[in-house]
Amino acid sequence: MRTSLAIAVAMLPACIAVAAAQDRTSADTIFGRRGLPADVAREATSLFNASTGLRLSGALEIERGREIFGDVAVLNGPLTIGGHVTGRVIALNADVILRPSARIDGDLLVVGGDVEGRDLAEIGGEIRIYRQSLHYRQEGDQIVAERDSLLAMSDPWWRRWEHRRADRSWSRLQIASAGAYNRVEGLPINLGPQVNRKTSWGSTRLDAYAILRTGSSFASHDDDVGHNVRGELRIGRFEGFALGGRLFNVVDGVEPWQLSDLEVGLASFLAHRDYRDYFQRHGATATASLFAWRGVSLTGGFSDERWLSRETRNPFTLFNSEVDWRPNPLVDEGRMHVATGSFVVDTRNDEDNPWSGWHISADWERGVGTLSRLTETATPNGPTLGYTAPIPTTYSRGFLDIRRYNRVSPEAQLNLRALIGGWLSGDPLPIERRVSVDGPGAMPGYGFRSDRSGADLGTCNTGPAFPGQPALCDRIALLQAEYRGDLHFDFHPDWESHDDADVRGRSGAAPRARAHHFHSDGTWVVFADAGRGWLVGAPDGTLTYESGRIPSFNTFRSDLGAGLDFGGVGFYLAKAMSSSSEPLRAFVRLRHRF
Repeated sequence: MRTSLAIAVAMLPACIAVAAAQDRTSADTIFGRRGLPADVAREATSLFNASTGLRLSGALEIERGREIFGDVAVLNGPLTIGGHVTGRVIALNADVILRPSARIDGDLLVVGGDVEGRDLAEIGGEIRIYRQSLHYRQEGDQIVAERDSLLAMSDPWWRRWEHRRADRSWSRLQIASAGAYNRVEGLPINLGPQVNRKTSWGSTRLDAYAILRTGSSFASHDDDVGHNVRGELRIGRFEGFALGGRLFNVVDGVEPWQLSDLEVGLASFLAHRDYRDYFQRHGATATASLFAWRGVSLTGGFSDERWLSRETRNPFTLFNSEVDWRPNPLVDEGRMHVATGSFVVDTRNDEDNPWSGWHISADWERGVGTLSRLTETATPNGPTLGYTAPIPTTYSRGFLDIRRYNRVSPEAQLNLRALIGGWLSGDPLPIERRVSVDGPGAMPGYGFRSDRSGADLGTCNTGPAFPGQPALCDRIALLQAEYRGDLHFDFHPDWESHDDADVRGRSGAAPRARAHHFHSDGTWVVFADAGRGWLVGAPDGTLTYESGRIPSFNTFRSDLGAGLDFGGVGFYLAKAMSSSSEPLRAFVRLRHRF
């Protein structure tokens, strides 16, 4: 969808502030989301353990006229209140019954239960009700939330099945997608055995796949079958270390951080649009990692691999099959030894639908080897591309991605993200390791690999010399913010049909009531993005900056947008703010934007 639309930039912060202020005044909120958020489980157990007033397990009634100084914490109630509580009330796996004479000066937190009479009693603080039960264990006079309480207990059945399968030994023959449907391979298919063994001290796993590429493996004139053999030994289940190894011949994506395989694959299959570039990797790698249960891990790896370009093919698509694919860009080719390191801290309450917490990831990569570099040469007929003779290459690059999820009210959240990455030192980055901020995965107000005049601050392309307009930036910076609020639909009209009226008219029988009920929960989203890429070198004031410089913020591209998110399937509109020539763009995401 491409139409013109003017969006007032100044209205976005005001709308967010007003919406946040309105949500903060809500004193009665019922949570009915997929599972008990991990931060709520921790908060509930902490409040129960720290309560200084009255704390017990079992039924409790506070009669009219009785006053409790401090908090009241009840486990496995029910809890009936007719008197006065000067502190807050915490009810875990218990219903709360409030008499008209009940008075609570603080907050009311109910986990695994409901509240009766909350409209009659006097409650000074906020009411929060979570339907999901708290799974806990007793340690003396304290309780500790069990792991199950930190999982989404009402997730779809396939996620619950994956959780259960992860906790037991199994083996099977795998026939499944090996990645995104794309213009280079068609559909890559994994074919081979999987073996997973759980023990008291940890687990072992072996995956051994042949990779069949529907775009080339089944052609009589091609012999294009890859492989991916991976093994891992884990010591400890929630905290410990792991050792792994891998032999591979795969087609890998450039910048897979922007969109998921599913999103890229569906866009290719349905709309004949591939939002990723690809290159071939063939070699072996070894890894070692330390991990902690609460989302903390430190991983290092070393690999010996060869990089090659892949040609664009013509796989089947449901629509627009008559349109030519965007060329898959050529890459620098050769053999590289690559050392990697990554550090992740993840305190989000839910991986797929986070409401609170941090997600911080830092990645470092150093490559040493020999590459034939793709270079641009000026000729009388215009610039052309060609490969140099193999030359020694040493580079390092890094990424830092910081995300913060904030629940600003019971039904709204403000999420923030800051990302910076790219070249750190050494020779220029190989083309397959360069970066961009372009398209629906980063800045949706700007079309992915759209033709633009002059220097492109999203991809750092300066002309048509590189077919397919690959990512050519040495460094990128991206800032994202979004405000999300709950959205509820509940439509249930009743009416008599003409048939029922006719029946009553003939026989005097009462009409049958016909109810048509539609109910759905979603989220409305408003967002803003700002970002750009740049080159490192002799400053030119537009695209190239010194190594120690970050471009001024007023040079960043920006966009605004809004949409509706239904359980991770989101429908959005976005408009570029720093470029009037960019049209309004519609896009779909199959996960949260970040």
